Amino acid sequence: MTFQEYLIKTTEVAQEELEILNEMSEKESWSKVELRAVKNSMQVIVENAIGKAKRILKHFNCPLVPQKGSDAFEFMYEMGLIEDETYATMKSAIGLRNAMIHDYMNFNDAILKRIVTEKKYDEVISFLESDISYSTTQLKRIENFFLH
Repeated sequence: MTFQEYLIKTTEVAQEELEILNEMSEKESWSKVELRAVKNSMQVIVENAIGKAKRILKHFNCPLVPQKGSDAFEFMYEMGLIEDETYATMKSAIGLRNAMIHDYMNFNDAILKRIVTEKKYDEVISFLESDISYSTTQLKRIENFFLH
């Protein structure tokens, strides 16, 4: 799959999950099946965003492509590819995903309900749908990036 095809697929997946999340954001309560659908949609958009971040870094020849999703966004932030708000949102979204997956026995579904009701996922979707157009300076930052 080419980089452009990947970006198109990323946007398609984001739209599919957005439909589910928007529908569920309007409901007063969720059945167990609906709760699972919301958790899955949130996980998919976060994983999709992590994949896009890593793919961007790789595509533009970053000498160090991170394994951890949070590192990918830290790199992008340090390179000036994403703004403060996107960086903070992605850190929080990755934390939410980690809690849903790794601490599922203690996960508080009310937190997820609030996030979805308030449509806090919109910033993640915006990142997934965003076009990739970087300045020459930004491209040089990617190619020459090393952690200090």
